[in-house]
Amino acid sequence: MSLIAKFAGRPRGLAIGLAVGLAAFAVAFVVRWVSGIQGAPFATFFLAIFFTTVFSGWRPAAAISALSVVTAWYFFLEPQYSFELQYPQGPIALGLFVLVAIGQMALVEVLHVAALRLVTAHEKIEKLLAHERHLYRELQHRVANGIQSLATILSIQSLHMADMADAEAALADAVQRLRGMATVHRRLRDPELAGERLAQALDALTLDLLRAAGREDIAVEVVVQAPPLDHNAATLAAMIIAEAVMNSVKHAFAGRPGGTLTIALRQVGQDMVLTIGDDGHGLSGVLQDRPRLGTIIMEDFAQRLGGTLRLENAPGGARVIVNFPPSATQLADAR
Repeated sequence: MSLIAKFAGRPRGLAIGLAVGLAAFAVAFVVRWVSGIQGAPFATFFLAIFFTTVFSGWRPAAAISALSVVTAWYFFLEPQYSFELQYPQGPIALGLFVLVAIGQMALVEVLHVAALRLVTAHEKIEKLLAHERHLYRELQHRVANGIQSLATILSIQSLHMADMADAEAALADAVQRLRGMATVHRRLRDPELAGERLAQALDALTLDLLRAAGREDIAVEVVVQAPPLDHNAATLAAMIIAEAVMNSVKHAFAGRPGGTLTIALRQVGQDMVLTIGDDGHGLSGVLQDRPRLGTIIMEDFAQRLGGTLRLENAPGGARVIVNFPPSATQLADAR
């Protein structure tokens, strides 16, 4: 591949190409003059044209071809040192030389274009492989963190289990969070999660979470008015959204049909603002004074983004608001 890359990467600029061609032409002329080959006036000039085409392109090679025709005609084609031609040998020799030179340049140019395409394809494959390796490492990292978080959640809940009802609730909560983790991890491979179509990726993620929870009756509205996020920052934002959606399903929409979830990511001044809202029952005073486990988890993800999280009642529901800096990507990478 290195040889192909060198062949595809010719020197840029017509002047450099002509300089290379003239050097090749000078060598060809000297060799032809010194060798004194009889009956082959164009022999060494073919090599000069080929060399120039390979390393400089067809334009300098065409100029060297024209110069070779004139030089060989005058110095080496009988009668020598004149532009007279012996018929029919002279015109035939000149015509064949021109045809062979054109074919030679065309063949080298076709090979050069093929080499360029091969190098471009190789670079694309390398980028895709690098992206796949990054996603694989990211997936391993997120799965490990998710399992560790779930283990911590179960450990905390086990301290507050008083009876079988508490145990059943803890298991149900663990199942719900496992489903949420699986959904987010599947979406980690979505390139749009860190692209221009982040809104569509978040919409698909939320619908998957609602489908896994058996609440396909809940409508979703997603608005993104911010620059694309890095994959790490986008993943942390997705984890916050997943936790907020699960909390809304469990509390805001419990015992009622339908509802609406709104998700918005905007850049406000120097900050990125992520908002997840619902039109449910709103926050109780107890919840605001003593956050639930889901809120603690979201606060942890917000801190990894280098931001802050707050809960507030809104007209007709509740909202989760996360403020984080645009430089959150670097913090997310570090953690």
